[in-house]
Amino acid sequence: MRSWSSRGVLGLLLLSASLVALTPGCKRRPNGAEEEATAAGGEGVGEAPPPTGDLPRVLTIGPGTGPALYMGSGTSAPAFGYLNPGVRVRLESGVQGGRAEVLVAGPLPTKGWVPTERLSAYVQERGRVDGTPFYVGPNDLVTVLGPAAEEGKMRISVRPWLGGPMTAETSFLDARVGTFDTDLLADRPVEAGSVEAPTEGQCFRLPAGQSVPVYDRPNGEAVLNLPPQDPPATVVVLRERAPWYGIRAGYGPYVVGYVQVPLTACEGPRPPPAPMVPAPAGEVPSWMAQERGNLYRVAAGTRVTFGRDPDGRPRTIARLREQGWARELRRQDGDQIDAFIAVNEDVALRGLVPASALTLVEAGQPAPAAPAAAEPVPDEFAD
Repeated sequence: MRSWSSRGVLGLLLLSASLVALTPGCKRRPNGAEEEATAAGGEGVGEAPPPTGDLPRVLTIGPGTGPALYMGSGTSAPAFGYLNPGVRVRLESGVQGGRAEVLVAGPLPTKGWVPTERLSAYVQERGRVDGTPFYVGPNDLVTVLGPAAEEGKMRISVRPWLGGPMTAETSFLDARVGTFDTDLLADRPVEAGSVEAPTEGQCFRLPAGQSVPVYDRPNGEAVLNLPPQDPPATVVVLRERAPWYGIRAGYGPYVVGYVQVPLTACEGPRPPPAPMVPAPAGEVPSWMAQERGNLYRVAAGTRVTFGRDPDGRPRTIARLREQGWARELRRQDGDQIDAFIAVNEDVALRGLVPASALTLVEAGQPAPAAPAAAEPVPDEFAD
């Protein structure tokens, strides 16, 4: 999930910029763009021996808020980019400080450190997540934690999605850790309709504005509470043992269990969820709607820099393989513009690009001036 607004992006990234294979059973060939992708000297996302650690080599980005790409594994490492769910990445390191270095291929290839809670896999077949009250269907995303003690099982973290955008507090339930068959997880989605979907049932609405406890069985133990929602959320009723209803809640991953509250039959089929990720406005990636500066096209081949290498040179974090888009955030001295850059819905980066690589498409709000150099303070007035 990501949290937006100009303040959000500027507050998290401005200071730093201004200062400068999933499993043994999953063997899938990369596409051409991935094979030829490079980022800061990296190779494309494809088959390769895994780095040191328990995680698979190729994974998929799952839902999450805030930045997804950092310059290092340390807590003080600056953030420089965002990733949407479904983007494939190749691990380039083991886990350090709760992050792993990954390579992102595609038209805006880059390399950075991603929080491990964003490293996910697609479920290939429906099934119960052992040790949790959760159920998954084909192409649900779950966080991969590493091999379980039981042979052929993977430890995963699951957050049921109740529908709605990633930024809404009521869109997801708290994550729980369980196990699932290793060979039923992969870095790519399964073809739609090629495997069984979760069991069909009848749509009902929960009571509006009321927290609803879910039990493991009729007259059993409560396993969690569904948050109050108004308008009321819908569930799928799979069985009825009056006054108990066996339900499946969410849009994948799901909660399964029993509730004992008045339910109201839906008027027709169950409504689809509100999208997790905003749709683009025409050909302009939705990322560009998060800022209000001048909108530009960015020439293919343009290098994006962020900070400096140890030798003091600007550090290249990406090179556009296709024409992209940029929102101006702030003018720098010389020919450099601090910008928010994207080619499509997969990746958005914060960095410096040369003004000569930009073509104005739409004038926006004036960008703030670069901060003035700090005025020397006499010793008598120093903090």
